[in-house]
Amino acid sequence: MGIAAQMATAARMQRNHLDCVQGEMAFARRSPDETAPEFVVKGYDHVPMVKYDVPIHDARPVVSGFTLDREGFNLVKHKISFADEPDPTVMADKYLAEMVPFIKDYFKAAQVVPRRDGVIVRSVSGSADPTKEQYASKPVSQTRVAGFAHIDYSSVAGPMLAAYENQNQGLPIQAYSRLMVIQAWRAVSPPPQDFPLAFCDGTSIKDTDLYESYYDRYELKHKTWILQRNPSHRWYYFPDMTSDEFVLFKGYDSLDECNPRCAHAAFDNRRATPHAHPRRSIEARFSVYFD
Repeated sequence: MGIAAQMATAARMQRNHLDCVQGEMAFARRSPDETAPEFVVKGYDHVPMVKYDVPIHDARPVVSGFTLDREGFNLVKHKISFADEPDPTVMADKYLAEMVPFIKDYFKAAQVVPRRDGVIVRSVSGSADPTKEQYASKPVSQTRVAGFAHIDYSSVAGPMLAAYENQNQGLPIQAYSRLMVIQAWRAVSPPPQDFPLAFCDGTSIKDTDLYESYYDRYELKHKTWILQRNPSHRWYYFPDMTSDEFVLFKGYDSLDECNPRCAHAAFDNRRATPHAHPRRSIEARFSVYFD
């Protein structure tokens, strides 16, 4: 066995022994006789869903082993100057102003175009019902947490929405050798958070696990994927996140040999951390172009 293969085997064995918590998530129903409890997600009423308790592993001990091109996500250290900004619209504007140049430098990209209406500031605020949804006049603030396993963009939607955003901002639609849609998620409330975000190792997802659906909000309808439950899925989270770090995860990648997507879901971690702080987080989406 070669050195690379030995290291990969050792990494897998180490991941098998990570601490984990149990988190409840919703999945698209795989078959009519699936016996799991039913679950309804607002905005996805047309998708029959069921909920499961799934093991979610603490990724911090093996954080250096995750890559965007294999698992579909990784943790990045990066400080922001406005973590305590109370106004979500102001926070969104400041976030893009700081993140666009950072993302461009991080990927050594030719161009980075942020999705202006895709900056989401979520604040659970201790609500008894964290799935209750409220929107500002622009889609930058909401209290709903996405407790279902999903991928925001299907393979068709990724380049379509990137081109749409260019058109919206008056930018020319350019040729590229590679296009990625990258999502950045950051907790700005103190750790531990009550509803952290979990990420599914992309190498554990099969094409047959994907249920194609559509998302219809903000006057833009596009295709998405909802995960169907598979016990082989490997879920991870980064406990006790601070505002000086964030998770990069992949929504789309045009490069065939790389993992094209990352499934993710929020989960209620108050069973493991009953005194956790109400989560406040910010997420942004970027089209990353390479010449």
